[in-house]
This record gives sequence, C-alpha cells and structure tokens, in this order.
Amino acid sequence: MRSLSKILFKRPQLWLSRALPTLGQKSLFKYSANSNNFQNSKLKTIPLQNYKVDESEIDSKLEPTDFCLFSSIQPIFPNNSMNCQIKIGNLKRITKPLLYSIISPDNGEIFTIGIALSKSVEKNLNAELKLLEQRDANGNILINDPMSNTFNLDIISRQKNYRFKIIKIEMTPDGIFAQGIPYKDRPLTQAEQIIDIQHEIRMVSSLVQQIRKLAQYDRVEVFSEVKYSLLDSSEKLTPNQVDELVFQIASGLSKLLTNNLKMNTSNFVQQLLESQTYIDRLFILRKQLENMSGVLDLVNKHFKEADSSLLKLHQQTLAKLATEFIRQNYLKEAAQSQSQGGQGGTQQYGGDKQSSLVKKYYDKLSLINDESSKDKVKREIDRFSLLDKQSSEFHKINSYLDEVFSIPFQKFTPVQWDIQFAKDVLDKEIEGLEKVKDRIIEMISVNKLKNAGQKAKGFILLLNGPPGTGKTSIAKSIAKALKRTSRFISCAGVADPTFFKGHKRTYVDSMPGVFIRELIKSNTMNPVFILDELDKVSKHHSGGADPYYTLLEILNPEENHNFTDHYMDISVDFSHVIFILTSNDTLQMLEPLKNRLETIDIQAYIQEEKLSIATNFLVNKSIESNGINPQMIKYDEQALTKIIKAWCYQESGVRELKRCLEKIARKHATNLLTTNPNLCDKVDELNQIIFDPTSQCLDLTKDQNLELISQYLGPPIFDIQLEQRSVKKFPPGQVNILTVGGMIGHVLTVESCFDPSEQEKKGQILSSGNIKSVLQESLKLAKINAFKYLNEEQKQKLSTSAIHMHFTEGATPKDGPSAGTAITTALLSLIMNVVVPSNLGMTGEISLNGQVCKIGGLQQKLIAAKTLDIVDIILPYANLGEALNLPHQLIKGLNLYFVTDYRQIYELIFEQQIANNNYTINKIKNGVYETDQNGFKEQTQCSSNY
Repeated sequence: MRSLSKILFKRPQLWLSRALPTLGQKSLFKYSANSNNFQNSKLKTIPLQNYKVDESEIDSKLEPTDFCLFSSIQPIFPNNSMNCQIKIGNLKRITKPLLYSIISPDNGEIFTIGIALSKSVEKNLNAELKLLEQRDANGNILINDPMSNTFNLDIISRQKNYRFKIIKIEMTPDGIFAQGIPYKDRPLTQAEQIIDIQHEIRMVSSLVQQIRKLAQYDRVEVFSEVKYSLLDSSEKLTPNQVDELVFQIASGLSKLLTNNLKMNTSNFVQQLLESQTYIDRLFILRKQLENMSGVLDLVNKHFKEADSSLLKLHQQTLAKLATEFIRQNYLKEAAQSQSQGGQGGTQQYGGDKQSSLVKKYYDKLSLINDESSKDKVKREIDRFSLLDKQSSEFHKINSYLDEVFSIPFQKFTPVQWDIQFAKDVLDKEIEGLEKVKDRIIEMISVNKLKNAGQKAKGFILLLNGPPGTGKTSIAKSIAKALKRTSRFISCAGVADPTFFKGHKRTYVDSMPGVFIRELIKSNTMNPVFILDELDKVSKHHSGGADPYYTLLEILNPEENHNFTDHYMDISVDFSHVIFILTSNDTLQMLEPLKNRLETIDIQAYIQEEKLSIATNFLVNKSIESNGINPQMIKYDEQALTKIIKAWCYQESGVRELKRCLEKIARKHATNLLTTNPNLCDKVDELNQIIFDPTSQCLDLTKDQNLELISQYLGPPIFDIQLEQRSVKKFPPGQVNILTVGGMIGHVLTVESCFDPSEQEKKGQILSSGNIKSVLQESLKLAKINAFKYLNEEQKQKLSTSAIHMHFTEGATPKDGPSAGTAITTALLSLIMNVVVPSNLGMTGEISLNGQVCKIGGLQQKLIAAKTLDIVDIILPYANLGEALNLPHQLIKGLNLYFVTDYRQIYELIFEQQIANNNYTINKIKNGVYETDQNGFKEQTQCSSNY
C-alpha cells in the first residue's frame, strides 16, 4: 500500500483542503463545545510597543509584578519543557522575572495572557549571556551584534500561579519590560459541578489511543510524554491532575501538528491558557482531538479505498487482456467452423463443439420478428458461444439471453368476442357505471366485426374518480369479461424512471423494467395490465428525469408496438396489451400523457347505488368473512339506508360502509361466543358451525330508531345534522351553499346580520369563516348586484350599516367561484327581511353584470344536497347538459332550476312567481325537463340513460 506519510505528513495542504470541508468545514483550532466562555470567542491581542491597559480593565485588588518580556510564535505549555528560540536584543543581564507571551499568527501581535517562566530559565539565560560578554579598554561590557544574538533554550513555566495578564509594556534600549497581574480560575458554576469528569477523561483517552493508532500506520510516534497511568486511572482526578494531563496531551498534539504537518498551534494553546476552569480546558482539548481524529481517519480511509480500487482495476485489466488473447488465438478456429456450419451459419449446429445451450438460443431466435432486434440478439449469442464459463461476462450474457427468450413473443391468449358473456360478467360484478361497460362492449363489437382474432389491438383506458369507488375492481372485472390474464402494477410512490424502463446492462444488478417483467409473468402477449394509482407517481428526488416521461412511449397506442426497454435493448410489441389505469386526480399528471389517454370519470356513488352495492355484494361478504352464517344477520333497505346516512355520509365510495358492516359482524360474533362459549363444538358434516336462527340471529330490520345499530357502531355521526336541517327554519340572511371539498360534496350555510359594533365600517361587508381571496371578490360582486334590486330606503340601510357574513365550518379553508349567487341572496334576504327556505340550496358564481356562471362538481353537490333533504336547487344554465346525463336515481325527487341571470333567482325567491318577461326558466322536476317561458309550460321526458 502507498505510504500514508508521504502525502499526509509531507504535503498537508493537499489533504487539508479536501478533508476539512468534509468535516462540516470546522476550523481546526475553533472551540465549539458547550462552554459559554470560549464558544465562538476571539482571543484578544496587543501590539508589541509601549502599552497601558485601561483602568477599567484592571483588578485594583491585585498587586502588579514587573517582568522581562519575551515573545515567540512557538507556544509553550505549563509544566512541560519546550525548546524555544529567543532573541535577546540589547539585554545584558536578567534582573527581573521572565514572562513569555505567544505571538498571534493572524496579526503579529502578542496575546494578553502570558506564562511566567521558572527561575531556572533565568539562571540558564544569564549563564549564556555571560559567555558573550566582551570588555573594551575601559572595562565596559560589550555585546557582539546584539540584534543577531539568539538562544535555543529549554524553557519551562513556574509550577504554580504561572499565568499573568499583561497590563503594561515598556520598550527600552536594554529590552522589553512589562507589568502583569495574576490570572486565576473562576469558581465553577452549578452546571459545571455536576459534569462527569471521569466520563470526559475516558472520552479523551479513547481519542488519544485512536490518534496514536492512526499515526503509527506511518511510524509517527505521538503522546510519548503523557502519563498513561494518570490517564487510565479509575480514581477521581483532582483539578491539578486534570490540568497536568490536559497540558501533557495538548503538548503531544501540538508537536504532531507542528513537526509533521508544519501547522501553527498558537490559537489552540492560547485558548487553553485563557480558559478560566479546568473543565473548559478539558472540553477544548477534547474538541481538538475529535477534529484531528476525524481528519486522520478520513484521509486514511480515502487512501485505502484508492489503493484497493487501483489494485482491483489492475486485476480486471489483466483478466480482460488474457480473455481477449485466448479469444483471438485459441478460439479463432472454433468461431470460423461455427460460422461455416449449415446454411447462413444459423441453421445447423452439431457435434461436440456446439453446446446445447447455444443451440437452444439459436432455435428460439426465429421467434423475434423485428430484424434489428434479431441481429442484436444473434450477436450476443455469438459472443456467448466464445466465452469461457469462468468469465464474468459468461453469466451476464447468459442471464440477458434467458430474459430475452422468456418474453412470450408468439404466445397469445385465445379470446372469444362474446358480447353476451361480457355483458353478463360486467352487470354481475359492476354496479352502474354504464360508460365503462359500454366502452368494453364497443371494443368487443369492433373486433368481432373486423374478425381480428387473437392479435386484436388493445386499448388504453383511464378510470379517474374518488377513492373507494371500485376502480381497481372494475379493471379486474374487465379482464374477466375479456377472458384475459391480468397483471397488477402499483405506481404509487414510484420516483425512479428505471422502474418502468429498466436499467442499462452496464450497471451492477441491472434488470428489466416492470412492464417486461410482468409480460414475462403473464406468459402471453395480450394480457390486461392494471396500472393502479397513476397519479401517485413521484418526482425524481435527485432532480433527474420525471417518471411520467417514461410512460409516454408505452401508453401511446401509436408507438407502443415498438417499446424498447433499457435492459433488453430490443423492440417488444405492447400494442396487443389492454392497459387499464386508475387515478384519483389527474391535475398532477403530465399534460401530454393525459392527452394520450381515454379518460372515464367515475363519480362518487349516490345513496341508491351504495344501497344496491351493499345489498348485492357487501352484506353477504362482510358476514361470511367473519365466520358467521349469512342468515344470522338480517338487513333491509331501511336499515342499510340509515347506516349510509348516519355513518357514511361523507364518503364517496363504499369502503366506510364495508367497514361498518364488518364491524357489526365482528361484534355479533363476539356476542355469540360470549353468551355461548361452546358454540364451536357443534359442527355439521362439512365442519361448519351450526347456528340457531331463532335465538342467535341479529335482526336489524326492526330497529326503527337506530338504537340497536348504535350499540354496534356507536353514536350516529351525521344524522343529527340531517335532523337539524330538515326541521330548522332559517332566519333572514341565511342561505344554503353547495360546495365540493376534496372529492366529496358539502352543504354549507352563509349567515349574515347587521353588526352594530362596527359603526366605523358602515357600508362594508365583514366576513369570517376562513375564506380566501376568490370568495372575498365574490363578496364585492354580490354587493354590487344586490344594489340593483333594492329601493332607495333599502339602499340607504345598506350604506349606513355594517354587515357581517359568516361561512360555517370555519376550520376548513374555503375558496372557489361558486358562491356568488348564494352570497347575493343572503344579502338581499337580510336587507329585505325575507326568509329563504331551509330546503333550498344554490351554487354558481355571479358576474359583474349579474350573469350566473358555470360550476364544477355538479354530481357531488347534488349528492350532498339530496342526503340532507334539500330538494329545491338553483343551478347555472351552463350545467344543464351535464345534469341531463346524471343518473335518474339521483335527480329523482329533486327540483333543479337552471338560470342564466340573477334576476331569475330574484323572481323565484323574492317574488315567488315567474313574471311575464323575456327570461326563461329551465328546470328538471322529478326527472322531467320543463321550460317556463312567458307563462307557458313545455314538458319533455328526459330521454338520456338515467
């Protein structure tokens, strides 16, 4: 392995620029532990010139001491001898104690906290100075070139009270002198007193051992001066012992950085000196050891990985060269004999030289119709025939060829274009949804007329609707009606495009996409693919390609006959596959993809449809799935209707209804075993439990007041609201609004009243109920339109009063252009003191000129209105065509009024008659379309498929 020291300890700038940013760009000498004193602190420095500190900074109680001041960039440590180079200048004798200060590497100034040196250093320095003495003719002492005289001395600090704060500096021809006051530790805080010092010592010991191990890889010895008996001691250390240990380890770390990495450690050492508790010093040291350990570990790891990668690359290169040499020299004759055998080189493969596996591949080659794909696969077979079994390429190509010939190229499921059979299956398994059934019957009819046979073209159908409306079940029923094999593919949460189109073969563990895999599993070229939750496909997290783009090819009827998977890299015909897609909301889907799909919108189930589904499917299934005989629980239409209205009102599908029925069955099963512990002992010949219908049957047909059902399902959720709406009489200013929240219709009310507490806001309409910007604009339009129908007195009343309008269910944000007519009606009702019936609702936006605009979600709104017994509904005339296509069961019992202008609403509500004017009122009453114009009524029975 390449020596780490050659790069790590000889070129530190090479790895520090790479390793340190990886460690979160932490400064190597920045203390950031939990100490408040040194967290993100900047050490103070002073220039080396005549200096005196401000009076406010001096502790007057401490007596200053005179010193001889020395300074150097080389840091020293208390109680640790350190060789240091010192310039003496004009100094001839040491007459005062020595104070050593470190020079800052940032600005060349000295730090304010210095270290008082031992008297032995003073003695040794005086001895060196004496050797340099020279005398002139008069006997005066001279110094040879005093500015160039330097000494390399081993200097050491005092044993105790060695830190002094410099308060004064005096520059003289004989040297630099300073005054300093003692710099002592502060008392520990309560938080610091509870710190586990032994735990911190163990952490430091672990880091020391780790750095020693990493440095020993390159024969670098560190921390040789540390007293390991003290470091590994299990006894509690005194503050002096902790300080001694801290400075010993810091000295070893400083030598490692200075001698091997040529780095300055002055800031790190000075932080230790200026800290005012031994706990702070321990934290600073630990943080520095963690940084150094992380750097060494990272660099060592990277170079190990680089060396192993180079070795692996070298071995792979040798293996490839050897394989190519064998192929070109020893297998040359075998390849030539194979290419000459038989007609065209692909017909005859006999003898011992041809393996049975290769022969099998060549025999299946004729199944591929596309010539370019056939040539590509043939080349892969030729390569495979020349490979040695021990080669890695042998297994890769073998797996690829197995996948290719697993595709059922010429296999088709026999289909029978039996229209009556398809109708019977669809009617039996699908309730309602005539559009879906008609589309399947149309496809069968067209293929029967064309005599298409087994290779009939498929189609692509998107079923879009709320959750729980049976979209996936419909897709399975379509496959059953067509007598085709179906495969289920869930698209929810897919964020990688390779899920659909596979990985390229250059990647490790590459595999085909899901379409090829499912085609292989179906073992036919004309299955039914059910792509569930298509709108839940996610974006690529790393900013790559959108998975929706990979679906444009296969979900395009004009292009999917030539689908190319990244792994297979050959053309596969998907034009015979029937794709049934499901989604809840197409707004998030790619627009070009939606344009390629035939979409059928599946609306929320109405009450009659839920009742039919429960009667025909859910009741027996829920009872039998819980181990009870279907005869042991009795339902009738009235009981099921009560369950739907009271517990399943805000559900678009039937999942909650199914859960309610299963809950009743489970609780009844529990009651049976509670009252009859030995019930399971009585079984018939088929090992089925024998029930007693007379005493063990749950009869819900007699539950008129929901008392029995409430024992199983709990208190009713929605029946109270229904009861209030049916008997409540609205005051003036209150109107029902039909809205859509999510995928479910709702009936809200807008309430209005005069607000005498807001006298300063006369003529304004105040609002509440968590409404957004579009509804705020509707309030302004409503006020403008309301003025047209008021007399002078009413206009004066509106202008001199503040009106407050509240939209119920304030916790739900509300927005959208469908409440303008209701707001205008509520405003007129309040001012004119006219009551709007509580069984009347409306929806529609109003323009500045009073025209009523088209709305969306008509079926959901009518379902909500009918559930709450709102029978008179005012709708925009632009929605008349949509209303004529609604199920007959839904509009039966409703009176739908279609208006083009708000004046028609005004005449219907406030004049309670249709005046003889040019306006036309179109309505659907109990399934009959009527037109009232100029007093004449024309009736037409709706002829659409209700």
